[in-house]
Amino acid sequence: MSGRHQKAKSNLLDILSREENKNTLSQLNERSFRKRHLLFMPYHKEDLVFIVKEGKLRVYLGLDGRELSVAILGPGDVYSTHTRAYVEALEDTTILTCPAFKFFKLAGEQQSLNLALIMSMGAMMSGTIATIENLYFNCTDKRVAAFFYEQALRTGETTAAGTYLDIGLTVDNIAKIVGSSRQTVSTLISNLEKDGILKKIARGEYLIKDMAELQVIANSCPD
Repeated sequence: MSGRHQKAKSNLLDILSREENKNTLSQLNERSFRKRHLLFMPYHKEDLVFIVKEGKLRVYLGLDGRELSVAILGPGDVYSTHTRAYVEALEDTTILTCPAFKFFKLAGEQQSLNLALIMSMGAMMSGTIATIENLYFNCTDKRVAAFFYEQALRTGETTAAGTYLDIGLTVDNIAKIVGSSRQTVSTLISNLEKDGILKKIARGEYLIKDMAELQVIANSCPD
């Protein structure tokens, strides 16, 4: 993966591994979870800050029996347990945890760590806002196209054949993010493939063959 968002996330983990941050890293507790495990629920009793070391997590709200995905967290992303959200492992995941008051004290003592933390949180919030906007204001066709377009802009790699995208998510995961059924999302992805806009390479891997057309679909909704 490439792009400013991925670099910001990688920088946070890189900075934590530096010799000058050895003390900070030693005070973070490593926890591992299996795929589909529910790590945290609303108002978790521990007020923790956690950093994703490996894997992927989905942050979502439970509203009237429905799930509203608000963020997908990957390596280097930062989040807090003291919210109204659920945090679920989309794949086997390892996180680094620390009591919130201690973490921000430690971060405040290291300028490089504090800056990387701010950048990572800012990138994550930007992605969260885009997810919510897409979910609330767009029809299903547009939500799926917008999801792939935003992911391509943030983490895509330009190749001679098109924009390579390794999102590491199943169709079921994508359906949860865009607020639709797996069958509907699978059909829409197949339609994008038939139209020559997108090609599925492997599980979680895609090639965007026509970014311009994908953008058009992402920014228009049929009546």
